[in-house]
Amino acid sequence: MAAIPQIRRLDPSVVNKIAAGEIIISPVNALKELLENSIDAKATNIDVLVKDGGIKLLQIADNGCGINKSDLPILCERFTTSKLETFDDLQKLNTYGFRGEALASISHIARLTIVTKTETEKCAWKVAYSQGKMLNEPSPVAGKTGTSILIEDLFYNIPSRLRSLKSPSEEYNKILDVIGRYAIHSQNIGFSLKKFGDSQFHLMLRSNLTITERIRTVYSNSVASNLIFLELDPVENLNFTKIEGYVSDLNYYVSNKKSIQPIFFINERLVTCEPLKRALFHVYSNYMPKSSSSSKPFLYFNILIDPKTIDVNIHPTKKEVRFLNQTEIIEKISMFLHEKLATIDTSKLFKTSTLTTGTGQLATSQKVKSQQNYSNSIKNSIKVYEHNLVRTDASQSKITSFLQSSSYSDADNNKPEQSTDTHVDNLLNSEEHLDVQSIKKKNVFEDDEYIEDNTDTIKRQRIDAEEEREPKKVNSVTRESIVDLSHSTEVPEATIASSLPQRGTNGGLKRNRYSIIKKERVNVNLTSIKTLKQMVDKSVHHDLTQIFSDLIFVGVVDEEKRLMSVQHDLKLFLVDYGSICNELFYQIGLTDFANFGKIIVQSSSKDLTLINLLSVFDLDIEKKLQMISKLWEMREMLSEYFSIDLSTEGDDNNLESVQLVSIPLLLKNYDPPLSKLPFLIYRIGSKVDWDNEEACLDGILRQIALFNIPEIIEKIDTTDDHIHEDVKVNFVNKSKKLSYDIEHVIVPCIKRRFLAPRHMLNEVIEIANLPGLYKVFERC
Repeated sequence: MAAIPQIRRLDPSVVNKIAAGEIIISPVNALKELLENSIDAKATNIDVLVKDGGIKLLQIADNGCGINKSDLPILCERFTTSKLETFDDLQKLNTYGFRGEALASISHIARLTIVTKTETEKCAWKVAYSQGKMLNEPSPVAGKTGTSILIEDLFYNIPSRLRSLKSPSEEYNKILDVIGRYAIHSQNIGFSLKKFGDSQFHLMLRSNLTITERIRTVYSNSVASNLIFLELDPVENLNFTKIEGYVSDLNYYVSNKKSIQPIFFINERLVTCEPLKRALFHVYSNYMPKSSSSSKPFLYFNILIDPKTIDVNIHPTKKEVRFLNQTEIIEKISMFLHEKLATIDTSKLFKTSTLTTGTGQLATSQKVKSQQNYSNSIKNSIKVYEHNLVRTDASQSKITSFLQSSSYSDADNNKPEQSTDTHVDNLLNSEEHLDVQSIKKKNVFEDDEYIEDNTDTIKRQRIDAEEEREPKKVNSVTRESIVDLSHSTEVPEATIASSLPQRGTNGGLKRNRYSIIKKERVNVNLTSIKTLKQMVDKSVHHDLTQIFSDLIFVGVVDEEKRLMSVQHDLKLFLVDYGSICNELFYQIGLTDFANFGKIIVQSSSKDLTLINLLSVFDLDIEKKLQMISKLWEMREMLSEYFSIDLSTEGDDNNLESVQLVSIPLLLKNYDPPLSKLPFLIYRIGSKVDWDNEEACLDGILRQIALFNIPEIIEKIDTTDDHIHEDVKVNFVNKSKKLSYDIEHVIVPCIKRRFLAPRHMLNEVIEIANLPGLYKVFERC
């Protein structure tokens, strides 16, 4: 029987060599570690000298802060550093190095000599190291402030590693590449590189060069002349504070024959991020000509992320990091790049050859093709590939937009006499439902819902232009109708009764939903309202606003989750229309503040008393009366600013008789879900800060916007035989009415006046794009 091998503790020298081999794989790894040390030392000039690709000699000299003489004895011991004390310090780390292994590893596999001087010392100190220990006491020498590190005979004691290295010229090219990457990123730092024995520098960058000039020096003029600057706004929930960079435009592919690996600095650390690289290359593949498929774009990104959300201790060479929300951040960068490239896809440079007469020689020139201001004839002559062809027009109306909604059908002419004997049997404890047998409502609305005053308006910051609308006199209109909600879970279609004739779609006369009366627009000069408008302006995301202004409605996807699909350009998006409507109605409320139309709800019984509406909620009578008392106290303000009218029968102190007379009408041809009336009263009474003017007005506008969001329609299976037929018909009619309102009332208003805030980015998801689908199906 063979003896079981005994476990032994490795000799420390073996352990150190193994660790050094993991960290220092080739001369370029040693260079990278020492460059980062020089940058951490606040150097403004870094000079590199190389012999035989850094194998025989590699010297890095800087003018940084230097090393204290007292620190020299432990300088090359493992895990000695000035940048870290506890593990928690990794969460706030803002330096390159932190483990204290670089110099120790180098001293175990090479001959290491260090000359250093701090600003306070009178001379420099020179010391040699081997196996992590000093070979001699520090000796004084002449020198300037900073540190010079000399590495000789790299891997002299590891022959196998030495044999695995590439040729000296290849190792030198790796060194040149890494220095170039740090030179591009490290502003206000000068870099130089030359071979031992050469009189000329192979790379020389002054400290005052801009990033574009550094790219031109390191790479070429063809790269620097075809750059796009990208800068993304910070997003708090994604934990990044800065994303900016330079990428090549679409003309770079024509002249470039040599690919440059992407340059990614995350929290000032040079890393390789394969997911980000693949995502960005995929974006470029949508625009890259097939003839340039072997060419890759130039990519440089500087990404700053909250240190608490990033793990830098992943790889021994620190070339990889992991961070929270990685997928979302990469998607955001890719989408931003995609939008940038799409805007410049109409202009490219092509090499053209002209045959000169008599000589047969070719003269080369550059021509700019397909500018956006070309005439229609030239545009028509340019071939648009199927996978880039937009087949819809956001400005074109659908034929269905000229058809009247089923909610205002000719059945209105045959409706029975209006009943004034109304009663509320029960108020369901649900946000979406209100049982009312008959409520007569009368709407007062300005004729043009898209009117703003010259002196008090939210500036429409569109991408293409800013237009100021002329002030107009506003007409208010009235409407009478019957809404029957008796013992049902829906708001049925309103039957119309009005005296003004209007020509219907069938050529006959239809009754108009509105009768017009004169009303002057009120100029609002409240500082609080102007402040709220400014806050909306500052939060606008211009690219997202552009998408909403040019979208094409595709359809309602889910009435229960309030999702709809829209198209913009070549992309299909899934949108949370509940959140969009909430913000839209809030902006309408700010724009038309104190100039709302009215929905007048009337009843001969006590159905609309506030005490009855609040009976939905499990509150004691004192709490309800406190809410009603506050609303009654503020009734003049509610009526003047928000068109919320309250009245009482007899004594003003009889709070139980206070009833709701009217609510604001924000959008013409749109009926808010009256089933949410109890919640409107409850939230205004309990959620509004009445002591602060700005908070009060903002709170009431927010609750009115919430009230106007289309109601949730619970899904049912229309093929289920166990469900009553009336319920199925009811569900189908409600779904059709909702789809009609969104397509023909809400979406047109969104396209005209909606300013998308930044937080709406999470409510819009790209689910498909035409170039991507074309790659899968190879047809459109």
